[in-house]
Amino acid sequence: HHREFHIRAGAVGAVSVFAFALFVAAICYVVYSSITLSDSMERSRKQLDQIAQLKEANEQLELEKGELQSEIAKLEETVSILSDTVNQKVEAEQALEAEKEEEHIPKGFPMSGTAQIKEETNDDEAQMRASEERKEIIFSAAAGTNVISSGAGTVLSVGEDVEYGNLISIDHGNGYVSVYRNSGNPMVKEGNEVTRGAILYVIDDENTDTGYSIRKDDTYVDPMQLIEING
Repeated sequence: HHREFHIRAGAVGAVSVFAFALFVAAICYVVYSSITLSDSMERSRKQLDQIAQLKEANEQLELEKGELQSEIAKLEETVSILSDTVNQKVEAEQALEAEKEEEHIPKGFPMSGTAQIKEETNDDEAQMRASEERKEIIFSAAAGTNVISSGAGTVLSVGEDVEYGNLISIDHGNGYVSVYRNSGNPMVKEGNEVTRGAILYVIDDENTDTGYSIRKDDTYVDPMQLIEING
């Protein structure tokens, strides 16, 4: 009987040790699972915080993007307005330049009133003065009429002329030079800037004839090809 008791006592001890080992293992597992779960929950919390931060940052970026797009739209509108303004200014300057260039072409009528052309008359003196080489036209006008510049330009010279008495030449700055011969007193001086219609001579009973010629690039041209007569 003593031996049987000892055997049972040993078995009970072994079972107890095994049970204790299982208990300790269970406790360790629970602790480990708890720690792992805690870590997992902490990671999840951090991830949720990061997601929230990223979402907030994304919303802020979307807001800034909207504001930036609005600013870009305003800038594009401003650039468009400025571009239109610049284009209008360029067009206006081009129109003004074209008008200025047009004013410098000697195509105006060189008399302030009506005048007759003496080139095709039987006036021997007029025929002699109307040089074929310089294709000069002789205008005869009544007293009170003015000899005027046919285009804007700079007075190139004012001097004596053996045929008419006085001569005025005007450089129009584009290859054209107009020449006005008359026995009256010149009303301009060399170097004067003149506009189309500026008075060059005042005609009275003593200086009714005016010789008018035009050079283009140092070659005489027919003035009648340029003169525009309105009215």
